[in-house]
Amino acid sequence: MLLELDDTIIDRTGLTPDELRLELALQLYRDEKISMGQGGRLSGLGVIRFQQELGKRRIYIHFTEEELQHDIDALEHYRQP
Repeated sequence: MLLELDDTIIDRTGLTPDELRLELALQLYRDEKISMGQGGRLSGLGVIRFQQELGKRRIYIHFTEEELQHDIDALEHYRQP
């Protein structure tokens, strides 16, 4: 999908198109509408740099119960001799 915005709207924000993409991705992530991977793609930064940007802005990282259980299971697997 291609999203087109009127240039006057972009100009009024005072942001460059890249900055606007980042702000959109951050807000959608903050609202739990997109994943970190999707935020990385939407922002054009990639996942690692997007995650760093989240940290700089003190936006917490979403972590579901399923992801937590997966990490716990992995840690238990490595803990066993």
